[in-house]
Amino acid sequence: MNIHEFQAKEVFSRYGIPVPKGIVATSADEAKAATVELGGQSVVKAQIHAGGRGKSGGVQLVRSPEEASEVAQKMLGSNLITPQTGPEGAPVEKLLIEELADIKQELYVALAIDRGHRGPALLVSTQGGMDIEEVAAKNPDDIHTEPVDPLSGLMPFQTRRLVRRLGLDPVVARETADVLTALYRVFVEN
Repeated sequence: MNIHEFQAKEVFSRYGIPVPKGIVATSADEAKAATVELGGQSVVKAQIHAGGRGKSGGVQLVRSPEEASEVAQKMLGSNLITPQTGPEGAPVEKLLIEELADIKQELYVALAIDRGHRGPALLVSTQGGMDIEEVAAKNPDDIHTEPVDPLSGLMPFQTRRLVRRLGLDPVVARETADVLTALYRVFVEN
């Protein structure tokens, strides 16, 4: 799938995965109005098909609707250059204006096809954020992998094992296990 973040979050929401409220904007006025609707502060996120947006100025926290308008004006129509776009960059035509989240800890979660296992694998790490490639190179033991049998699917014991490896509080661990199960459904069904 080659979809934008806002589209992925729409899919996640359909599967019961909690996502922050977000509004797509294609103009500075829309970004300003969206920020007003979200309580006066937001995160403005460039919607391009590339990672590394945060370190390249494509994800910005704004503290007022006016600031959202200014940031949107600069982003829209520009070419955002990230390590994944190459030197030519990618044009920013849409923005996701998203409510602020109270982030206590960032986690990394991914589903991929594991060629050695010949099937899907679920990967998790407490080293969430923007530099998972660096974590993989420097501290590969910080990334935990759970191969999934494509015939039986992701089993509850596997999600429990992964959340244990993340060292989460029991209440959060149960919620996280439910999210991992839903993510696997998204992966298989889409």
